[in-house]
Amino acid sequence: MKPLTIRRFTLGSLHTNSYVVTDDETFSIIIDPGENPSEMMDFVRKRKVDYILLTHCHFDHIAGLTMVKDYTDASVVVHQSEAEWLLEPSLNRSIETTLPIVSEWPDILLQGDELIQCGALTIKAIHTPGHSPGSTCFLLNGKYLFTGDTLLSGVVGPTNIPFGDRDRLKDSIRSKLFCLPGEISIYPGHGGNSTIEFERSNNLLPNMKNFH
Repeated sequence: MKPLTIRRFTLGSLHTNSYVVTDDETFSIIIDPGENPSEMMDFVRKRKVDYILLTHCHFDHIAGLTMVKDYTDASVVVHQSEAEWLLEPSLNRSIETTLPIVSEWPDILLQGDELIQCGALTIKAIHTPGHSPGSTCFLLNGKYLFTGDTLLSGVVGPTNIPFGDRDRLKDSIRSKLFCLPGEISIYPGHGGNSTIEFERSNNLLPNMKNFH
């Protein structure tokens, strides 16, 4: 397998991390296309994009979804409990902004623990509810974990928001993420990268940092 390129784009007023993962030849995936994704779209211009993975459907993580979907025709993947959020600004919270977001129904609905094969890339979906009901982390080839707003560097995602659940988030992190090998790299929805071992040893559970 060719080495992976993981390119981060920090987009919008909430500094949301959007990612492109590619082997530069046979496959690419996009994770959480945020606001004004033109730079990201230019990066994938000559690449085939297979999937758009959504860690959850808050507005800052899906603001560029329609544009990226139209540009790439990639399959949109999201947990089934938040599929409707793509169609409803009051659920994705874009109704609180100046530009309500309405996207199309997704192509693939997850329940949790699915495996998606994309070329030589194996993607494991890990359902981690708490920050939102459908929050999902994606583990790529057992090495790279994209955590959305579930687990950030040194903190965890906020739950003092509609549909947030503090106890579920703590349980998700402890039972589904902190049990993973420590060397796994974490690519969060906001802020810098980390590792499972660092977060297991240093994360200030249940400290909540507000990004939304």
